[in-house]
Amino acid sequence: MRVISTVLAAALMGLAAAPSASAEQTRRGAPRLVVEERSSADLMRNGVDAFQRQDHATAQAYFRELASRGDPSAETLLGTMAANGQGGPRDEAVAAAWFLRAARRGYAPAQMALADSFARGRGVRKNLGRAKTLAQAAAAQGQPGAAQLALRVSPEQRYAMVLARP
Repeated sequence: MRVISTVLAAALMGLAAAPSASAEQTRRGAPRLVVEERSSADLMRNGVDAFQRQDHATAQAYFRELASRGDPSAETLLGTMAANGQGGPRDEAVAAAWFLRAARRGYAPAQMALADSFARGRGVRKNLGRAKTLAQAAAAQGQPGAAQLALRVSPEQRYAMVLARP
């Protein structure tokens, strides 16, 4: 769970709270953004603001718009929200899919989150080798905690721990 809060903290760094942009309600009650060529920075600020107000549906709408533009931080935030059940039911497979999209773009927080998913077998089949590779890639970019995760999930390390048990 610490990995997921780290992802959100990365998105919140440096963002001042901004007044939220307008959102309209559709017939089904889901927010629909009125996006009038807003900058990605404005969309992120508004999404984070909505998230902090615990208006998760609106936050998701902003983050989805950013994700459609290829923003890996928004993809990672959508994964984090899916993993926590914010704005919908908790779905670790959906979370892993969002993390994968962002990790493929080389985004270190997503690589770390996906490594954690592979290490724990949450939303994906447990794969310590892949977890280690992703954690090492995140560590190479300076992602906090990634080097420790890579060591912890190392198949060699696990094997040594099993042999050392009395």
